[in-house]
Amino acid sequence: MSRPGNGCPEDGWRRERARGVDKVNPHEYQWPPRSSRGRIARVVGSGVVVAAIVLQLAACQRGSNATLGERAGKYWQLKQEKRWEEVYDGYLDPALKGGLSKDAFLKKRLLAFDIVTFTITDSSENGDQGTVHVKIDANLPLLGIGGKVQMHRKELTTEDAWVRHDGTWYIRLSE
Repeated sequence: MSRPGNGCPEDGWRRERARGVDKVNPHEYQWPPRSSRGRIARVVGSGVVVAAIVLQLAACQRGSNATLGERAGKYWQLKQEKRWEEVYDGYLDPALKGGLSKDAFLKKRLLAFDIVTFTITDSSENGDQGTVHVKIDANLPLLGIGGKVQMHRKELTTEDAWVRHDGTWYIRLSE
């Protein structure tokens, strides 16, 4: 049946209700049956998430059992980036932390020299004691004429003493 005009009630024609989904009363319609594929996908997805969390936790634990060379490399990287709080929290010998507050440790690092590059040349372990040899290219602040601080580039070598507590290596500083 064709409608004259645009089919509005003003034209004298009754408007027919459109067929389809009733958004006003959705409870009157039955949802389609759920397939078991959706449940299986959710179970598999949950399993993947759990596996990822377990692997992440294992990676965190692996950091605590890192080799002496790996720990020393990370320590020197933090020193190069002047991330002293992380050095204090994660790398400083716990025995030293008892006698050295974090604030005192950080104050001593305010005028630290700039490490341009570093190379770990050797690391050796003897039980829970360790030694790391590092070659450093650094800019050292030197007091010049008239009290001006001048930076001088210098190549240095250093020997760090390390100690292992509960499987984790810590730097042993003589503060």
